[in-house]
Amino acid sequence: MKVFLFHCWGGDGRSCWSGWLADELRAKGIEVIAPDFPERANPHIEDWLTEVRNKVKTFDPKDEWILIGHSLGCPTILRLLETFTEKEKVKGIILVAGFAKDLMIPELQNFVYKPFDWEKIKSKAKKVFVINSDNDPFIELSEGERLAKMLGCEMTLEPKAGHINEGSGFKKYDRLLQIINSIN
Repeated sequence: MKVFLFHCWGGDGRSCWSGWLADELRAKGIEVIAPDFPERANPHIEDWLTEVRNKVKTFDPKDEWILIGHSLGCPTILRLLETFTEKEKVKGIILVAGFAKDLMIPELQNFVYKPFDWEKIKSKAKKVFVINSDNDPFIELSEGERLAKMLGCEMTLEPKAGHINEGSGFKKYDRLLQIINSIN
């Protein structure tokens, strides 16, 4: 198994719980890639996807990749899956505080400006997990529910967890380890 972590807008590869999770997984011998994506304040999806492909040329199913995104990392994962070749597939995706619609934030619109290819996205991930909070100041719970519906999975509610980030008290996030361990 290998894990690729996708950080949020303005974040980096160790933001929120990402650094903690990477350390936990590496201690178990799991390869983790957690880059600092370019232009974090004014991100562009093409640049972020290029950064992913600079790290991993092909997502071979035998490598059993798990992609984990927080906030803006989530539409990045969805866009990445749309680019997959016929032979590429991941073992699972975990979308935390995710969205796939225009949040009316100009810097983020280029990630969500066109419709997503939900059927292709679903065909490229064996397991899908969506986790959202009921008091996220940026992403309404209904968007997490819609995202889960479009991906054909259940949404996990993280009650009163804000944006599930460091500002909401999430410097570590044990639920992610539990989900990773549950993915067969």
